[in-house]
Amino acid sequence: MRATSALLTTLILSLPLSGVAQQANPGNGAKAVPAKSAKASKKKAPVEPIEPEVIEEERLAVAPHVMVGDSHCEFGHRIRVEAHPKLAGRFLLEHRGAKHVLTPHPTTTGVVRLEARHAGLVWLQVPVKSMLLDAKKGQRVADNCMHAHQVAEVEANREQATATQ
Repeated sequence: MRATSALLTTLILSLPLSGVAQQANPGNGAKAVPAKSAKASKKKAPVEPIEPEVIEEERLAVAPHVMVGDSHCEFGHRIRVEAHPKLAGRFLLEHRGAKHVLTPHPTTTGVVRLEARHAGLVWLQVPVKSMLLDAKKGQRVADNCMHAHQVAEVEANREQATATQ
Protein backbone atom coordinates (compact mmCIF):
# COMPACT_ATOMS: atom_id res chain seq x y z
CA MET A 1 0.00 0.00 0.00
CA ARG A 2 2.90 2.38 0.78
CA ALA A 3 4.42 1.74 -2.63
CA THR A 4 1.06 2.55 -4.26
CA SER A 5 0.71 5.73 -2.22
CA ALA A 6 4.25 6.82 -3.04
CA LEU A 7 3.64 6.09 -6.73
CA LEU A 8 0.42 8.12 -6.72
CA THR A 9 2.09 11.04 -4.94
CA THR A 10 4.95 11.00 -7.45
CA LEU A 11 2.47 10.80 -10.32
CA ILE A 12 0.38 13.70 -9.02
CA LEU A 13 3.34 15.91 -8.25
CA SER A 14 4.83 15.29 -11.69
CA LEU A 15 1.73 16.65 -13.46
CA PRO A 16 2.36 20.07 -14.96
CA LEU A 17 0.43 22.84 -13.28
CA SER A 18 -1.09 25.27 -15.71
CA GLY A 19 -1.89 28.79 -14.75
CA VAL A 20 1.39 29.29 -12.90
CA ALA A 21 1.80 32.95 -12.10
CA GLN A 22 3.95 34.73 -14.63
CA GLN A 23 5.84 37.90 -13.84
CA ALA A 24 5.76 40.79 -16.25
CA ASN A 25 9.04 41.30 -18.05
CA PRO A 26 10.12 44.91 -17.50
CA GLY A 27 11.53 44.97 -21.02
CA ASN A 28 8.25 44.06 -22.71
CA GLY A 29 6.67 47.51 -22.39
CA ALA A 30 4.49 46.54 -19.42
CA LYS A 31 3.73 49.52 -17.20
CA ALA A 32 3.56 49.35 -13.45
CA VAL A 33 0.04 49.75 -12.13
CA PRO A 34 -0.35 51.41 -8.73
CA ALA A 35 -1.92 49.26 -6.04
CA LYS A 36 -5.50 50.07 -5.14
CA SER A 37 -6.40 50.98 -1.63
CA ALA A 38 -7.95 48.35 0.61
CA LYS A 39 -11.16 50.37 0.72
CA ALA A 40 -11.52 50.40 -3.07
CA SER A 41 -10.86 46.67 -3.39
CA LYS A 42 -13.62 45.83 -0.90
CA LYS A 43 -16.26 47.61 -2.97
CA LYS A 44 -15.73 45.63 -6.17
CA ALA A 45 -15.95 41.86 -6.14
CA PRO A 46 -13.60 40.10 -8.57
CA VAL A 47 -15.30 39.35 -11.86
CA GLU A 48 -14.96 35.76 -12.98
CA PRO A 49 -14.00 35.44 -16.66
CA ILE A 50 -16.74 34.17 -18.92
CA GLU A 51 -16.23 30.54 -19.89
CA PRO A 52 -16.87 29.56 -23.50
CA GLU A 53 -20.21 27.86 -23.94
CA VAL A 54 -18.85 24.84 -25.81
CA ILE A 55 -15.75 22.82 -24.97
CA GLU A 56 -13.93 20.20 -27.01
CA GLU A 57 -15.07 16.56 -27.11
CA GLU A 58 -11.79 15.52 -25.50
CA ARG A 59 -12.62 17.58 -22.40
CA LEU A 60 -16.26 16.50 -22.36
CA ALA A 61 -15.07 12.87 -22.20
CA VAL A 62 -13.53 13.57 -18.77
CA ALA A 63 -16.81 14.82 -17.24
CA PRO A 64 -18.42 11.39 -16.58
CA HIS A 65 -15.41 10.39 -14.47
CA VAL A 66 -15.69 13.33 -12.07
CA MET A 67 -16.94 12.37 -8.60
CA VAL A 68 -19.61 14.87 -7.63
CA GLY A 69 -20.67 15.54 -4.07
CA ASP A 70 -18.81 16.22 -0.85
CA SER A 71 -15.24 15.24 -0.14
CA HIS A 72 -13.83 15.49 3.36
CA CYS A 73 -10.18 16.48 3.58
CA GLU A 74 -7.37 16.87 6.09
CA PHE A 75 -7.68 19.56 8.74
CA GLY A 76 -11.47 19.66 8.48
CA HIS A 77 -11.64 21.04 4.94
CA ARG A 78 -14.72 20.17 2.90
CA ILE A 79 -14.85 20.40 -0.87
CA ARG A 80 -18.08 20.15 -2.83
CA VAL A 81 -18.03 19.44 -6.56
CA GLU A 82 -21.21 19.54 -8.61
CA ALA A 83 -22.11 19.76 -12.28
CA HIS A 84 -22.51 23.33 -13.49
CA PRO A 85 -26.23 24.01 -14.02
CA LYS A 86 -25.74 26.03 -17.22
CA LEU A 87 -22.37 25.09 -18.74
CA ALA A 88 -22.20 21.55 -20.11
CA GLY A 89 -19.12 19.63 -19.05
CA ARG A 90 -18.13 22.21 -16.40
CA PHE A 91 -18.23 21.85 -12.65
CA LEU A 92 -18.67 24.11 -9.64
CA LEU A 93 -16.18 23.59 -6.83
CA GLU A 94 -17.07 25.07 -3.46
CA HIS A 95 -14.40 25.52 -0.81
CA ARG A 96 -14.53 27.85 2.19
CA GLY A 97 -17.63 29.60 0.87
CA ALA A 98 -16.14 30.45 -2.53
CA LYS A 99 -17.41 28.84 -5.74
CA HIS A 100 -15.22 28.34 -8.78
CA VAL A 101 -16.08 27.14 -12.28
CA LEU A 102 -13.76 24.31 -13.29
CA THR A 103 -13.15 22.89 -16.74
CA PRO A 104 -11.98 19.29 -17.28
CA HIS A 105 -8.56 18.70 -18.83
CA PRO A 106 -7.64 15.28 -20.18
CA THR A 107 -4.50 13.59 -18.91
CA THR A 108 -2.46 10.69 -20.25
CA THR A 109 -2.38 9.05 -16.80
CA GLY A 110 -6.12 8.73 -16.19
CA VAL A 111 -6.09 11.27 -13.36
CA VAL A 112 -9.23 13.43 -13.38
CA ARG A 113 -8.05 17.05 -13.64
CA LEU A 114 -10.31 20.09 -13.36
CA GLU A 115 -8.96 23.60 -13.63
CA ALA A 116 -10.07 27.14 -12.91
CA ARG A 117 -7.20 28.86 -14.73
CA HIS A 118 -8.21 32.41 -13.79
CA ALA A 119 -8.06 31.49 -10.09
CA GLY A 120 -5.09 29.16 -10.50
CA LEU A 121 -6.96 26.23 -8.92
CA VAL A 122 -6.49 22.61 -9.95
CA TRP A 123 -8.65 19.76 -8.60
CA LEU A 124 -7.13 16.30 -9.02
CA GLN A 125 -8.94 13.01 -8.44
CA VAL A 126 -7.22 9.62 -8.32
CA PRO A 127 -8.89 6.40 -7.19
CA VAL A 128 -7.82 6.74 -3.54
CA LYS A 129 -7.85 10.50 -2.87
CA SER A 130 -8.29 13.99 -4.28
CA MET A 131 -6.51 17.28 -3.73
CA LEU A 132 -6.95 20.96 -4.46
CA LEU A 133 -3.85 22.80 -5.66
CA ASP A 134 -3.10 26.50 -6.02
CA ALA A 135 -1.01 26.59 -9.18
CA LYS A 136 -0.22 30.28 -8.76
CA LYS A 137 1.41 29.68 -5.38
CA GLY A 138 2.62 26.18 -6.21
CA GLN A 139 1.11 24.58 -3.11
CA ARG A 140 -1.71 22.34 -1.95
CA VAL A 141 -4.83 24.00 -0.60
CA ALA A 142 -6.52 20.79 0.55
CA ASP A 143 -5.09 17.28 0.58
CA ASN A 144 -6.25 13.74 1.31
CA CYS A 145 -9.80 14.60 0.27
CA MET A 146 -12.00 11.54 0.28
CA HIS A 147 -15.27 11.15 -1.60
CA ALA A 148 -17.52 8.23 -0.64
CA HIS A 149 -16.34 6.30 -3.74
CA GLN A 150 -12.72 6.82 -2.77
CA VAL A 151 -13.34 5.64 0.79
CA ALA A 152 -14.88 2.45 -0.66
CA GLU A 153 -11.85 2.01 -2.95
CA VAL A 154 -9.42 2.34 -0.04
CA GLU A 155 -11.41 -0.18 2.00
CA ALA A 156 -11.45 -2.62 -0.92
CA ASN A 157 -7.67 -2.26 -1.26
CA ARG A 158 -7.21 -2.94 2.48
CA GLU A 159 -9.39 -6.03 2.32
CA GLN A 160 -7.53 -7.31 -0.72
CA ALA A 161 -4.17 -6.69 0.97
CA THR A 162 -5.17 -8.58 4.13
CA ALA A 163 -6.62 -11.44 2.11
CA THR A 164 -3.34 -11.93 0.25
CA GLN A 165 -1.24 -11.98 3.43
